Amino acid sequence: MTVETGIWIYWLFCAIAGIAVITNWSLIDGLLHHHSALVGRRKGYTISLILGWLLTLLAAIAYILFTDKFAAGSYQISDLILFVFLNGILEQLMFIFWFLLGCYLGSLYAPKNLKIIFITGYITIFIFSGLIHRFFWLAVLPPHKFVAPVIVPLLAVASLAWMWLLWRYRAVWAIVAMHAVMDFVAIGHLHFSWFEALRSQINL
Repeated sequence: MTVETGIWIYWLFCAIAGIAVITNWSLIDGLLHHHSALVGRRKGYTISLILGWLLTLLAAIAYILFTDKFAAGSYQISDLILFVFLNGILEQLMFIFWFLLGCYLGSLYAPKNLKIIFITGYITIFIFSGLIHRFFWLAVLPPHKFVAPVIVPLLAVASLAWMWLLWRYRAVWAIVAMHAVMDFVAIGHLHFSWFEALRSQINL
């Protein structure tokens, strides 16, 4: 396996954050939006889920089209599968951890203001995801750069949809799946040549 040691260490910290989230879920649940008993019957769930998938796929397509790689990575298919599975779960748990931390801070400032609680949670995860990409992922992933400013806003909006699905509907596995799809596209693009034909067709 060729998954970098630094990524394994990052996953360890993600696992610790995930354990903290899971073991304290009964307490954490109070930070989230009030909800009904059945996911399938919650108002707006289907629309939110579809929107989350559309934004995820749109961000993934933009990543392919507007991310230049300077050299292909060395992953094999087995490495890609391992990465998608573990990072899809563990990093999303880390995102959830930071989102909930932000929600907690927001609840201290405005205990009954759900908008402030959600916005504070989102700002926290936005800051974390930006920092982890700038100071970690850029160092361990194959050399690459964004060639259009549209990618960052799309990723930000997609993550907003993910956190909304968590906060409003507790749809943890849905956003894990979305994260895994984004990872598959991003890591697949950086380590393999699968998407080069698509880029060449539009002269990128």
